[in-house]
Amino acid sequence: MNSFPLLPIAIMVTFPLLLTAVSAGDQCATASESGRYFTLSVDRKLDAATGDWIRSFTAQNTDSEKPSDDIVLHATHSNVQCGGRNVVRLEVVVRELKTNMSSMEKWTSLLKFHRRHGKNVVLLEDGRTAQKLDPDDSLNAVTFTNRPLRNDEMFEVRLEKKIKKTNHVLGIGVVTYSPEDVEILPEMHRRNETWIMHHANLYGNNKNLKSNIGKNLDTLEVNDRVGVMRRTNGELHFFINGVDQGSAAVVPEGVYGIMEVWHDANRVRIVY
Repeated sequence: MNSFPLLPIAIMVTFPLLLTAVSAGDQCATASESGRYFTLSVDRKLDAATGDWIRSFTAQNTDSEKPSDDIVLHATHSNVQCGGRNVVRLEVVVRELKTNMSSMEKWTSLLKFHRRHGKNVVLLEDGRTAQKLDPDDSLNAVTFTNRPLRNDEMFEVRLEKKIKKTNHVLGIGVVTYSPEDVEILPEMHRRNETWIMHHANLYGNNKNLKSNIGKNLDTLEVNDRVGVMRRTNGELHFFINGVDQGSAAVVPEGVYGIMEVWHDANRVRIVY
């Protein structure tokens, strides 16, 4: 008889998993109509090298009315007696962490521009570049970061394109409100809880909060960089080509970055 090498075989079985409070001693219990629903995927593969069958498990939340939690999955199996029958019992433990995945990503993902922005801007390169649509419209090109800034994290952009018209360039700063539900104005320094640098001044609440906080942004040329950072002590610092302009204000924790592709600025790109 000819022998042939074993080839990898994969069997994927997917079925709904209901998280319920079932006691460990109830070996034959069936699921009740309550709890959290997940889809459990069992991937069974034959290891051609060892001849062992290997099972891997994944779980996905399918309850659309609840947020998607960060989960840790652990599965074991054993032989149990149920009604005189020998039954292979598969036990899957799905642990839902207190911090869900969306919250984790909210603080650790790469900075990009938020999907909500002013009507005169379009996002390119997977949200890293903001391009003004109508160069003749000086305003309506507000952008935000996709998540709050961590302490001592710089939100920095490079000016990639500008025109010569008004001799005003860019606005950068931070806001306390989420871009998800805020009304986006033609320029955001008119709102409370906003600290944004225009020219060489800090603006917010529709007024000049502080003058001469650093080098005038109107002098920026193509390839110049401008950044903003909230330090751990709460101080707000602006940076021009990597040079710290000093403390401009004290702001609360959890602020979002804001960038206005303002007046002569035409395109900016986030720098990592």
